[in-house]
Amino acid sequence: MRVAYTGRNIEVTSALRDFTETHLKKIRKILGEAIHVHVTLTVQKHRQIAEIHLHTRSLDINGLEETNDMYASINAVLEKAERQALKHKGKKITRKRHPGLPASRLPSNSSSSTNRPPSGAPRVIKSTSFAPKPMTVEEAVQEVSGANGNFLVFRNAESEKVSVLYKRKDGNFGLIEP
Repeated sequence: MRVAYTGRNIEVTSALRDFTETHLKKIRKILGEAIHVHVTLTVQKHRQIAEIHLHTRSLDINGLEETNDMYASINAVLEKAERQALKHKGKKITRKRHPGLPASRLPSNSSSSTNRPPSGAPRVIKSTSFAPKPMTVEEAVQEVSGANGNFLVFRNAESEKVSVLYKRKDGNFGLIEP
């Protein structure tokens, strides 16, 4: 990690360098790459400004903070850069772990990609299948309120149709009938 300092109307002391570099270690752990950092410290009357330009192979982070204390400005701008680095790392991990089919479950005519959903489209995941039990609406209310679930699919004993009973946010129950 290479760190360059520029002081405008301030002398960059070794204490400021040490404080900055100890906080930069967190960012280096997150990104784990060769990092080039340029820190600019500026004093204008009562304003203490810390500015950071962090450059890696895959990411550029810029930040600027202004307070009445130089250490507080440095801390704030480095926290901002750390949040941006964490966000970038999360996106990188998500892109790496995008869901795909194993080779054994690929369709036989894999040359046509029209059956695949777009990369950002939500997937339908089948979790369980069950036969809806015939019961009345009152019995379904008792079962939903006694169970941990928020909804119940059942066959209405009166109309013989499949219905859904769900808990509403206001504490009442909703009934969906076809």
